[in-house]
Amino acid sequence: MFNDISIVATAVSSFNNAALYSPYFFVVGLFSIPLFFMVYLYGRDFVSRIGWANQDIEPKVGFWSVVFLGLWIMIFGGNYAVIRDSISLLAVSMSAILFVSMVFIVNQAKQMKYLAKINNKKTKWVLLLALVVLAVFSAKPTLWGILLQLSALFCGMIVGSRLNKSLSNVFWVSLIFVVMSILILMQPEFFRFGQLGNLTLIHIGAVLLCGFFGVTAVVAKYTNARGKIYQSAYIKLKWLFRILSIFAFVLLISTESVPVFVGLLGALAINEMLSIYHSKALAEKIFKQSWALMLITFGIIIICPVISLLGTAYLFSVPEKLRYKDFTELL
Repeated sequence: MFNDISIVATAVSSFNNAALYSPYFFVVGLFSIPLFFMVYLYGRDFVSRIGWANQDIEPKVGFWSVVFLGLWIMIFGGNYAVIRDSISLLAVSMSAILFVSMVFIVNQAKQMKYLAKINNKKTKWVLLLALVVLAVFSAKPTLWGILLQLSALFCGMIVGSRLNKSLSNVFWVSLIFVVMSILILMQPEFFRFGQLGNLTLIHIGAVLLCGFFGVTAVVAKYTNARGKIYQSAYIKLKWLFRILSIFAFVLLISTESVPVFVGLLGALAINEMLSIYHSKALAEKIFKQSWALMLITFGIIIICPVISLLGTAYLFSVPEKLRYKDFTELL
């Protein structure tokens, strides 16, 4: 009864149960508000001191956000004990995310001349060894997990080094983070995010916000405002997809289904595309602010403040103020 090990195990078990069933990330986010306020006050000065000018801050924020996500995946590793069945695709999906992240990281490092600055071969071998150690320890104690992580790591580095074309920063970063949000909803207890079947509105709302901002960033970036849809057809189509979105949202709350979540994001994307295509002009700030808010939201969800702070620094580098009305007009 008074065995130290059993007491510690009981305490850890109680903490795990609390983390699985309660919006722990939300509490951490609330306590991190002073940190975000400090970035709001001194973020621009810090960014200027490290040489990130406003015109080139976007690729650097995207690059380092994916770097920290890759490190988070390798260090965190996931809790393989909570996978609900032996045929779960979650571990394979995480390795696929790691592969795509490494492709993007190496490709962007080439474009930004980061790799050229590492001339010392000894430094390169130390960095490579550190990545191998992280990949191995993150996937323990399963041998297949270790091999899967290492394969994803090295294949991603090889493919990224061979790509000569620069990958789109906004599209690929948004894709990586939206897919990660889908994985979190697919098996939230793997990420210490919540328990499937016991997710609160805060859990579902946070994942939905991250997906919404990611989709909005891509749609606003790659959809041109043309003003060519007739007003009557525009109103009918808008209300059609609004109703579909509402039904999908209600169904998502009741079922916590991943296909419903993907369908909801698709309906929101089409709704936004209609709004942009119908309008005669679109402010560039929409996609920039959406992209930054996606990073902030995702960093809070997985309790990785560095990603949130990078998003905050980028958000306040946009000269235009953030307005709630700009996003509601898209819907």
